[in-house]
Amino acid sequence: MRKNVKLLSIISIAAALAGGTITALNNNVETAANSTVEAASITLPSGYTRSAIIKWNQTGRASKALINASKKGMIENTDSGAGSDDTLVNVTNLSHSQKVELSKYTLSLINSARHQLGKKSWTYKAGALHFADRVAEQYYSHNKSCWDADHYVPGIMRAAKASGLNSRVGQVYEDEAGLPISSTYHTNMRTMSALKNQIYFNVKQMLFGGFYGSYSQMNDSSKYTEWEHAGDLLGCRTEHYDAKTKYFGISFSGLRGDSSKISVHMMGVAKRYIQNYKKFNR
Repeated sequence: MRKNVKLLSIISIAAALAGGTITALNNNVETAANSTVEAASITLPSGYTRSAIIKWNQTGRASKALINASKKGMIENTDSGAGSDDTLVNVTNLSHSQKVELSKYTLSLINSARHQLGKKSWTYKAGALHFADRVAEQYYSHNKSCWDADHYVPGIMRAAKASGLNSRVGQVYEDEAGLPISSTYHTNMRTMSALKNQIYFNVKQMLFGGFYGSYSQMNDSSKYTEWEHAGDLLGCRTEHYDAKTKYFGISFSGLRGDSSKISVHMMGVAKRYIQNYKKFNR
């Protein structure tokens, strides 16, 4: 995904991330049950439609209804379903099982939104998680992050090649964000539940206009500027070409000398880009 805005946020109210974070009210909700704690979901408000997302991705123009729905989505989605896992973790040194858990948690959020638009679920795949880990390692090794102007495409392409994926198609794999920074969370340490809360916020940002800012700015229309990430996560970039489903994994990278800045690498792999299944599944 081309990075039109940085999905970053400095949150002044740490309790909003530490406690129950932000799910809206809507009709026709179908949730996914992948979380090991409970099914986590995000509700798409009225006015947030497949056609509106496609229109923005094709023309760069957002309707007032889409902007208002995105504001409502950011404000009203409050239940992260993160549970109360107080296990303290280093986000840049998670165990494999923790990364699997977080991948499935993130998928439950993405799929809950996809289902509301009549889309098929994305699925967890070990190969996609290995790919995400390789991407995270490329970012760390070259001191790159979400705070840069764009995705680290050379690193993503090297990781793609190592994973048996097409490495000549450009950046078609990553949706990237930065974990929110607050007075409470400004290092690479937090509990699993706090980390899920922050991922929940990042996915909301991606779905709802690339919102960037503090909670007090969520009613500011100027903070909602792009739905390219939403187009990718929801399969609404085009009318017909988007992959019906993808394999998914998530990983994290830090910056040397600045433990406050943690990049989130959400990797989606369409089958059309898998060139060597043995390498991908390894």
